[in-house]
Amino acid sequence: MRRGLGLRLGAACIGAALALAACGGGDGEPAATTAVGSGDPVKLMIIAPVGTAGANHPEMVAAARAVNGRGGIKGHPVEILHCDEKNDPETAKKCAQQAVDEQVLAVVSAVSLAGGIMPILEKAGIPAIGSAGIAVDGSELSSEVSFMLSPLTFYPAVCPSLLRKAGASSIGLVGYDLAASDRLITMAEAGGRAVGAPLSPEIRIPITSSDFTPTIAQLTRAKANGAVLVVFDQAAYAVISGAGSGLRTCHAAGTLSEEYLKGLGPAADNLVVASAFPELSQADEFPELARMLAELDAEQAAGNADARAELRSSTSSTAAWLSVQVAEKVGNAVPGELTSKALLEQLGATKGLDLGLVPPLNFTTPNAVPGVPRVFNTTMRGARWDSATGGFVSLGAETYDAMSLLTRGAS
Repeated sequence: MRRGLGLRLGAACIGAALALAACGGGDGEPAATTAVGSGDPVKLMIIAPVGTAGANHPEMVAAARAVNGRGGIKGHPVEILHCDEKNDPETAKKCAQQAVDEQVLAVVSAVSLAGGIMPILEKAGIPAIGSAGIAVDGSELSSEVSFMLSPLTFYPAVCPSLLRKAGASSIGLVGYDLAASDRLITMAEAGGRAVGAPLSPEIRIPITSSDFTPTIAQLTRAKANGAVLVVFDQAAYAVISGAGSGLRTCHAAGTLSEEYLKGLGPAADNLVVASAFPELSQADEFPELARMLAELDAEQAAGNADARAELRSSTSSTAAWLSVQVAEKVGNAVPGELTSKALLEQLGATKGLDLGLVPPLNFTTPNAVPGVPRVFNTTMRGARWDSATGGFVSLGAETYDAMSLLTRGAS
C-alpha cells in the first residue's frame, strides 16, 4: 500500500519540524542498481518506508534507482542502496548508521517522520540531498548537511495566489487551534495580503474534530469561495468533499491520497495544490521531465515493478530523481578524490545549479526564514485535481516564489 505524505506532513507541520527491523531491501525488492563507470564504485542511499501499514514510497526508491545508462559520478560506477525505515524511529536511526557503515557518498532523499537521521549523518560528514523535511526534530530543515529541494513547508503562502488563479475572490482559512499551527497560518495570512486577498474568515478547529458541518457552514455564511487548508488527512478530505461546487480549496501537493480523491469524483475538482515541481503530464514542456520518465520506463522494463506509471508521483518521484541528479552534477565538479566530505564541501560552494525543473539552486546562502535555513528552493507551481483523468493537471505556466510573497505580505 502506498499513501501520501499527508499524515506525516501534518504531524510535522503541527510539531517542531515546521516551527519556522533492520535496514536494507525487503522481500522481493530489486537488487541495488549500478550505473556505468570505470573507477571504484560509490554508493548513494535512499531512506524511505515501503510495504508498511503507514505511508509508503516505493515510487521514490524506483526513481532514485532509475540511474541505468548514465556515466556514473566522476568516472565511478554508482550503486543505489535502499534502507527501509519501516515508519519506525529506531529503524530510521539504523538506516542512518548503515549509511555511515557503508560509507555512502550521500543520502539521496530521506522520508522519515521520526527524526534522528540527520545528527548521525552530520557527525559522519555525509550530505543528505532532497530530504522530505518532515522529521519532527526539525533537523532536515536546519542541519548543515541537509540540502532540501522541495519548499512544501511554504505552501500556505502560495495557496492564496493559486486560489485567485483558480477563480476564488473571497478566501478564508481552516486550521487547527494549536499554537504550533500559528507559523503556517501566519504564512497564509501574508500570502493573502500579498495578492490583495486578506483571509476571512479564519476558522480554528480542534485537532480532534470529526464533524465539519459547522466549519463549512461558517465559510458559506461568510460568502467565501476559496479556503486555504492548514489541516490534514480526514479533516482536509471532509472540507473538500463537503464544501460543494461553490468553494475552492488549496493544500500542498503530495499530502492527499490520490486514491481518495478519485473516490470523491467531481466533488474534488475544486481542489488546487501548491507543488514544487511540474506535473508529469508536462513532459512535452520540460525535457528533463521527459528524461526522468524515460529512465523510469527503462527501470520498469528491467524488472522493477515499483517504476510503473500508476505508482509515479509528480512530487515524490521527481524529488527523489532530482536528488540523484544533484549528487551527480555536483559530484562531477569535486576536485580531487570523490568522498562524502568532499561532496559536502562542494555542495556548500555550489551556486547556479540548473536541474531544468526548478530555478537554479544556490547552496551557498541559507534560507533567511528562521527555522528553515536548509530549504534552498522556494518556488512553487500550481496544479488542480481533474476527476476526468484521475490526476492533477497544471494550473498554468506561472511560478510563485514563496519568499517574495512572504516579504510583500509582511510589508
